[in-house]
Amino acid sequence: MGYAQYIQYLVPCLIVFTLVSSLALARDLFLPLVLASLLALLLSPSVKFLHNIGLPKFLSSLIMTLFSALAMFSSVWVAVPAMAKWMQTAPEKIKAAIEADKQIQSTIDKLQETSEKVDEMVADLVENSAETSIVIDNQAGWVDQIFTGLQTSFGVLIIVLTLTLFMLNNGGELLHNLTKLSNNRQTRRRAIKLFRRLRTEVGRYLATVLIINLICGLLTSLIVWYFDLPMPWVWLVLVTLLRFIPYIGVAVICALMFAISVSQMQAVLPALMPVGAFLLLTNITGMLIDPYVHGIRLRINPIIVFAAVLFWAWLWGIAGAIVAVPMLTILSVTARTLEWQSVNQIMEGRK
Repeated sequence: MGYAQYIQYLVPCLIVFTLVSSLALARDLFLPLVLASLLALLLSPSVKFLHNIGLPKFLSSLIMTLFSALAMFSSVWVAVPAMAKWMQTAPEKIKAAIEADKQIQSTIDKLQETSEKVDEMVADLVENSAETSIVIDNQAGWVDQIFTGLQTSFGVLIIVLTLTLFMLNNGGELLHNLTKLSNNRQTRRRAIKLFRRLRTEVGRYLATVLIINLICGLLTSLIVWYFDLPMPWVWLVLVTLLRFIPYIGVAVICALMFAISVSQMQAVLPALMPVGAFLLLTNITGMLIDPYVHGIRLRINPIIVFAAVLFWAWLWGIAGAIVAVPMLTILSVTARTLEWQSVNQIMEGRK
């Protein structure tokens, strides 16, 4: 009886471990499939609208896919060169601004002194240990690394767009054929109901969040322009993308905005003003708009959302953090449609 209990708990752990390991090892395979599926769900309401007004389904799918490709390439073309140019001169400007503030410079000097003392203590402890050789490789600058990453991502983006086109045009037929694999009529009905709800609810949710993020990005660009900071239109891209990551995305935007403000204004305290304006905008949006979208539509416990973002970011990096909440949305809609009461209770935080 004891061994049976151990096996009862061991099997689910092995299944979870195998699943997580597979997702991590096959990242290059699963990530394009996930991105293409989410993009297809995002575009499906627009494709359905174009098809209803008389356009062929393939033409409707092609138009929305090309529109998405144009938006993505335009965003990269606007954001990356401007950010790369700023990164080349930002470290010197930020250093000069910090050195100009005597209080901050004094704090940094004290931290450096403490760090040097700790290094000396560590050196004394390991001076009798075996010698280790440290090889410092000459690495390319971070600007070159960004463009190298873009070249690698270009092929993935082409795959994602191609899969999206196929899913928009032929996804319905594929799902219809999959439902025929079951001989149970009730199972087929529930599967069809699930696919329809995923296409409508998740698609509308993603479209609504995208519109909210675009509005926030546009207002952030106006804030940046008002404070005479560089690259105002880049923030439209950054805010639209990073606001898909709850909590962490806003923190990254604030840190980046503060760094750019310091490098431009050459002072620390005035650099806090645009950051404060952005936080005010974010709080207003969070109090008036986000509760409707995230609360009424999703009803997911914030702890679950934060844990999902951390998990997928650890598993798939930045792309994982971006797709975390949309995947939670799919799980939430699936649990409600298939009446998984235990999953609903856990995700909504109900007793």
